[in-house]
Amino acid sequence: MKFSKILVLSLVLFATNTKATASYIEDVRSLGYVAGEGLACGAKRYPAYELISRAFLVSSASSDEEQYEGMYEYNSAKAEAYISKRQDGLLGCSNINKRFNSQKIFNSKLYKNGTIKLPDGKIIKPRQKYNPNYLYDKTKDERSALNAYYDKIMTQRQQKAQREGIYQKIKQEEAKRRR
Repeated sequence: MKFSKILVLSLVLFATNTKATASYIEDVRSLGYVAGEGLACGAKRYPAYELISRAFLVSSASSDEEQYEGMYEYNSAKAEAYISKRQDGLLGCSNINKRFNSQKIFNSKLYKNGTIKLPDGKIIKPRQKYNPNYLYDKTKDERSALNAYYDKIMTQRQQKAQREGIYQKIKQEEAKRRR
């Protein structure tokens, strides 16, 4: 009887922990997607967003493993959104920048020990104190580097397509999509 009670309790705790992990991963993926669009469109408040979202990622993780998984998911979502927006030809960036720069996340307060006070009053304390200034280098021009990398990749793809004789077909399809 004791064994079955312990088993049921451990299953409930496991389910609760799995649900919390899934919610955390969903949250950081959403943050990453928004970051990717803001970066692609050149939003002015992108560095502040990146600092706050990375602090959330670090402070909200329940373990180092979850933090590493969260960072991977955040960066993957950010890259997907960035590439997608570049492939769209940066359409709608003025609207994206307006929405990006007026998000409630900018009303958050980030303290020196890594604690975050969200706009709704919720306080997130990190597992261990850290200096959030080391999370993101604001002086680094991430957008220019990614644009150069994206352009290089696209040039390589075009050269490969030319060699294969399908460059004209790809160009026609891109023209159709833009109309």
